[in-house]
This record gives sequence, structure tokens and C-alpha cells, in this order.
Amino acid sequence: MQRPIVILSHVATHAVCEGFLPAAQRRGHPLLLITDHAQGHWRHLADAGIAVDGLEILECDVFNPLAVIELLHAHGQRPRAVFSNSDHLQTSCALVAEAFDCPGKDWRICHAAKNKAEMRERLQRLGLPGPWFRVLTPGAALPADVPFPVVAKPREGVASLDVQLCRNAAELADYCAAFWQRQPNRALLLEAYLQGPLFTLETLGDGQSLQPIGGFDVSLSPPPHFVELEARWNGPLSRAARNAALAQVAAFGVNFGVCHSEFILTADGPVLVEINYRSIGDGREFLLDRLLPQGWFERILALHLGEPLDDTENSSAEALVHYLVAPHAGRLLAASPSFRDEDDGHWTDYCALREVGEEIRLSHSNKDYLGVLRLIAPNAAALQVRFDAARSNLRWELA
Repeated sequence: MQRPIVILSHVATHAVCEGFLPAAQRRGHPLLLITDHAQGHWRHLADAGIAVDGLEILECDVFNPLAVIELLHAHGQRPRAVFSNSDHLQTSCALVAEAFDCPGKDWRICHAAKNKAEMRERLQRLGLPGPWFRVLTPGAALPADVPFPVVAKPREGVASLDVQLCRNAAELADYCAAFWQRQPNRALLLEAYLQGPLFTLETLGDGQSLQPIGGFDVSLSPPPHFVELEARWNGPLSRAARNAALAQVAAFGVNFGVCHSEFILTADGPVLVEINYRSIGDGREFLLDRLLPQGWFERILALHLGEPLDDTENSSAEALVHYLVAPHAGRLLAASPSFRDEDDGHWTDYCALREVGEEIRLSHSNKDYLGVLRLIAPNAAALQVRFDAARSNLRWELA
């Protein structure tokens, strides 16, 4: 009896349902998805028209690794691989993988990456670059030594939700009061504001070596919020700072599977500001699956099956991701539909993320996207021509 590939998932996502599950099916192993939202995953697969042969979905508290281990034992399953792409489940996944002697990440590094305060403390202990920071527990008084301006964010947040620049004590006090009114039990992290552009580093590791796959130069909305507006694959910033960035990620302890890290390029060099110990998201994972010669999803799963890291074949193509952000709250009255166009080395894909009639409530995060435009072209000039043509045809009306 073949041992299954086990995937832990929280809410159903495009990456899991349309990327990793089909990729796992192509590997030829039985598939077992464990989640606390089983119906949501079946519904997502049905809505996307995806049939994954032999897929079994079981439900349990995936945030509790002991519950997952007991469920697997109860069903007589010994995994061949254990994988998750969820920000929230990396620590749980690593512990389950270790329990069944499967290749996996170090759960301590997963926990340190997810908890922003623990990440900052680890950087400090290791002597790696990092900003001033403090943790604020609910209702705590503001520290007297805050070096304004500072960035305030949930200690364990995602997707730039509730991230805000506070220029003085009054703005910070207002932010804290509003946040704790909405989420009274969550801790906050304060960080000194770093001046400089943002870039990412995408890595793969097999536990022995860590390989830089590439990165995106990212454009952000103006402060006080930090919404990603555009990302250019292997732009000049990510190329120039790649070696220094890779050294910081490796020193932090990342060495297995896929990791998406974010850096601010300051006057003194790159500073690691975010580690997401999973694949990059927001549609860029599908761009990489198409752009990279070895693909993306299957390549990640291969590492969890114990296969060694192979040499990267770099693509010479240019790629761009452009996000259409709702300018204000309101009801979406009209919007361009999704489309895809491919010919002669060019690929253009627009994914509408909101439906006509939907009520938009601004969160000042990537939850405000109306759609995402992704393009691949042989060179920069061709990419710009395709982008201008596609962007000029996209329309929406927001009441």
C-alpha cells in the first residue's frame, strides 16, 4: 500500500486547490488533505472544475499537531510526505512531519518566522540587522523610548492587515485603541520605520543547501499603509542585494522547503523584515510555475518527498505583477472579467478578484485588490507594450 502525501490546510486557497493538489496528484501518490474546513475545500475544487483522483479529505483541528497525528494513526495512515502552504500551519506541519520521520522544516524556525516578535528577538540574538522593536500586550502603556515614526502591526498578522505607520504618540495611541477595540486579545508589534524600497527573496532548500530562485522588486502604496501595488521579477534591487539577503535568511535558520522573505534595502544594506516560511502568494506562485523551467508547485513538493535540490535553470524572460486596488469603499457596479492570452513567448493573465454587486470595505491591505494582472514577455520592451495595452482595457465602476 502506497503511503500518502498529506497536505494540511486551513481555509481553501487557489494555491492549494489549483496548484499543490494537482501537482501532488501528478506525483502518483495517494492524497490526503486534512483541514478544519472540509466543505470549503470540496466547494472550491468543484467551483474551479478540478477533479483530483483519489483525494480524501478529513477534518480535524489542524492547529493542534497532536490531533493530526492521532487522526492519521486512527485511519492507519503513515505519510510519505507532510506539507502545508498555510502561514498559520507551518509549525504544526513541521511537528507532524517529524513525528512520522518525513522530511520537513524545523518547527522552532517555523514558530520564530510566524511570530513577528520572536523573529525580531532571534535576529537580535544572532547579531543580524534589524530595527528597534517592542511588543505591546493588550491595554499596555506605550513605551517611553519609541523612536517615531514607527510601524505598528499585529504580532502574528498576515497580508499587511492592520499595518500602519504612526508618526507620533497621538497617532500610535489612536491606532492601539482602535485595534484593541476590534481585537482585544491580540498583541501588537512596534518597529522603527526603515527607509528604503522593498524587495523579496524566494528560496528553496533540501535541508543541506539553500538556493535563491529569484525575487521581486515591489512598489508600495504611500504610508501610513503598505499595500503592494506592483512586483517586477528579478528587478535591479533584488538582483543587486540577493547574496546579502540570502546570507541573512540562511543565518536565521531557513534551510528546507520553500520560503518567501521580504527585505528593505536601506542605506546600510538589506534588512530582513518578514519571513513567510511558505510559497509566495497573491497569484505570484502561478506566475513562477509558468515562468520557471522546472515549474514551482511540483518542485516544492519534491523536496518534501525527500528529493535533493536540483540546479536552477533561470529564465531570461521578464515578468510583472500589477494589482488593481479599490480606491475607496463602495459597491462594485461594473468590472472587467478575467481573461488570459498567450502567444509567441507572451503571456497575459488578468484575474478579477471581486464580483459585480459586491460591497467593498477597505482594509488597507491586499484584501482591497479588485484584480491582479500578470504578464510574461521575452524582454522589457515587449513587457511594457503588453502591460500598457492590457491595463488600458481594464475598467471598473465603484459606487
